[in-house]
Amino acid sequence: MDVRKKLEILADAAKYDASCSSSGGKRKAGKDGLGSVEGMGICHSYTPDGRCVSLLKILLTHFCIYDCQYCINRISSDTARARFTPAEVVRLTLDFYKRNYIEGLFLSSGVIKSPDYTMEQLIEVARTLREVHGFQGYIHLKAVPGASQELIDAAGRHADRLNANIELPTDRVGRPFIGPAGQLLDTVLAQVGLEHE
Repeated sequence: MDVRKKLEILADAAKYDASCSSSGGKRKAGKDGLGSVEGMGICHSYTPDGRCVSLLKILLTHFCIYDCQYCINRISSDTARARFTPAEVVRLTLDFYKRNYIEGLFLSSGVIKSPDYTMEQLIEVARTLREVHGFQGYIHLKAVPGASQELIDAAGRHADRLNANIELPTDRVGRPFIGPAGQLLDTVLAQVGLEHE
């Protein structure tokens, strides 16, 4: 599959990835209006100094080893699949940056092989941009739940912002928040008189 087709698939799939950036909605101004919003590919976020920046928002892949029932990219989802290599993401980011389309990158991923392997792939993109190409643009990485603390720390050395979804792999009946995260959630909910269903 060529990079352009991968970009089409993985930019569209990224709209489901929650972030502190634009919504993924699509809107065009009428004849008396001004501006437009495209549904995928470029999103906006704010830097610590308050500037709004345009980001290339893509997934490294939406292949995933998990079958979380709430996730559109779950293994059982019947959807076209694609996967970038870290080198392809680096090249896209640099090309878009040089054309002044973006000021940075928002990168997330489905879980491939293992959380640690996936996190290593995301770090490789950020590390290559920073150390090989001297990229000083904004990088926002999605931390992969279950990745080792060492890899999360390594990601933090290269990214301007890290965040993680609180969704975790589900049990066989599709109940999210299992394992240690689920136990913590149960404790917090019990403290306020609620129950995890």
